[in-house]
Amino acid sequence: MAAVRILHTADNHIGLKFSNYKGSPAQEALIQERFDALQNIVYQSNSLNAHFLVVAGDLFDDLKVTQKDIKTVVSILKKSMAEVIVLPGNHDYYDGEDNKLWRVFSELIENSQIRLLHEPAVFQTQADEQPVYFYPAPCGSKHHEGHVIGWVGNAQKPADGLHIGLAHGNVEGMGVDDADRYFNMTESDLKAAGVDFWLLGHIHVPYPNPNAVGNPGYFMPATHTPESIKRKIPGYAWFIEVNEQKNLKFRQLTTGNLQFSRQILQFGRDFTLSDFQALELTWRNPKWVLDLKLSGSLSQADLDSLNLLLKGLSSHYLHVSFENQVGVAVDTHFIQSTFAEGTSAYQWLSGIAEQPDAELALQLAYGIIQKHQSR
Repeated sequence: MAAVRILHTADNHIGLKFSNYKGSPAQEALIQERFDALQNIVYQSNSLNAHFLVVAGDLFDDLKVTQKDIKTVVSILKKSMAEVIVLPGNHDYYDGEDNKLWRVFSELIENSQIRLLHEPAVFQTQADEQPVYFYPAPCGSKHHEGHVIGWVGNAQKPADGLHIGLAHGNVEGMGVDDADRYFNMTESDLKAAGVDFWLLGHIHVPYPNPNAVGNPGYFMPATHTPESIKRKIPGYAWFIEVNEQKNLKFRQLTTGNLQFSRQILQFGRDFTLSDFQALELTWRNPKWVLDLKLSGSLSQADLDSLNLLLKGLSSHYLHVSFENQVGVAVDTHFIQSTFAEGTSAYQWLSGIAEQPDAELALQLAYGIIQKHQSR
């Protein structure tokens, strides 16, 4: 019997507005990227001949997503040759028949291969005539104390099939949820359910390590494309194969097109303007959102060159933001060109400059002088 093949994604957050980029050309590109990365998932699912494409919650960013966005998502998912399994998460929770998001979604997926599992009930299907049972634990609200997977342990599990749990929430030890607001589960809770493994969502980082082997018990795919400067990953999904003996093989797929990068750099003796110029050339990518945090000191000439360079960076990236706290390096040349010989400031700074490793002391002393002069 052939292996059961599953592509597992979650936390797609379609409809995310990226309001912090409002007015920037990057905003539209970042919004579109959520759809493009979902399209990548469908393409990869088809190329790998997956039986199931599973979305383990937060396909949408919130319940107020537009009908246009819902229609676009459904049109993308309908291109999948796999059976598509969709679970409501805590951002796109299902709270009854009056839920407009899922009502529209349900109408659009009629007579298709897309299944919305919005009730805690066993869903039976098959892959190449092999029975497959999904045990969904959909979210019914954005916040919830504890988990909602308890019913799974009590469900009958026929011996002839593959049993897969679906849930969305925090796994103790993986995410920070001190207030117990995000459907917290423990590994013991997951094991007690008696399924072969779990496909989870909510934590925006991947689990397990892609080099792991065997059955880790549960999978977290991470976001399908990064959603903020906090995410250094390009966006992932899992491709999982389960053989007749229920042995697992899995590999991580890259699904995103864009990348966020935050660089924190300090100029000084060990990192010069030339070093920055060479490093920045290696970054250049029109699909990067670059955030720079710059500090330290440079000569006045190099500082002027840096400011000119920063002004031209935007043409090489999707978006650039920077916090420039680089000051003028206080060295002998600066002292002689700034202060009259014989003044107390000149003498004090010149004396410090004669000492070894005086860079920091000079900067501090110059700062004191500036504060005194501003009074």
